[in-house]
Amino acid sequence: MITAVLAAPRRCLAVLLALLVVTAPAAADTRELRLVTTTTTDNSGLIAYLVPAFEAEHGYDVKVIAVGTGRALELLARGDVDIALTHSRQLELEFVADGRAVEHHPVMFNDFVIVGPPTDPAGIAKARDIESVFRALARGLAPFLSRGDRSGTHVRERELWAAIDVEPAGGWYRETGQGMGRTLQMAGELDAYTLGDRGTWLAFHARLPLALLFQGSDKLFNQYSVLSANPALHPHMNVAGAQALNAWLRSPRAKQLIRDFRIDGQPLFVPVL
Repeated sequence: MITAVLAAPRRCLAVLLALLVVTAPAAADTRELRLVTTTTTDNSGLIAYLVPAFEAEHGYDVKVIAVGTGRALELLARGDVDIALTHSRQLELEFVADGRAVEHHPVMFNDFVIVGPPTDPAGIAKARDIESVFRALARGLAPFLSRGDRSGTHVRERELWAAIDVEPAGGWYRETGQGMGRTLQMAGELDAYTLGDRGTWLAFHARLPLALLFQGSDKLFNQYSVLSANPALHPHMNVAGAQALNAWLRSPRAKQLIRDFRIDGQPLFVPVL
């Protein structure tokens, strides 16, 4: 009798365990690694250049998503991706501070540039500093295109407007909601100015009726960093893969590849030493 009574709970427990096995989230494919990166590293061609080298050395199958930095960090925080390569230190530090991301390390840098119509109706090529550039742009003598997508480029642009106490508005200021490559193309179509990263500009400039009109300010420094999803929040993420890519992007091998990646002999990015 006692045996019969105990047997029923055992059968129920066995059924329950079987259901848990069926309904529990599947563990991440240990060979598949989900990387989110910015449109700047994607449009420039850098990611397509780096990823095959990593895959060949480590045996991972890297799935790449390219979006603005703000969106990239949100995907990382949700555990939709395993690792991110982004370029907004301010946003990155916020995600690390509250535990939504871990393993934050600088990888490389380049700089932002201001491009626009070769006729330069705003006269920014003569400007002494970046503040003078944005004051001239604010006069609205020609359209200015903003990414408007909370990307690292958009965040920096907003910081530059704030530095001169200007809230851009009006018909001359337009948000594209697009990545860097498409925004550059639209600027060419509209004879507009825009802020872009040097890497994407070098990758696209030969096809565009635009000129590089201002560069060289310390305030245009543009650093890219790698971050991993927090395994404490996302136990089914590919922890080993994220650790491998995070370390590889800072390795001597990756630094040499980044250093060698050029267009017309010009480097697009500089690895952090």
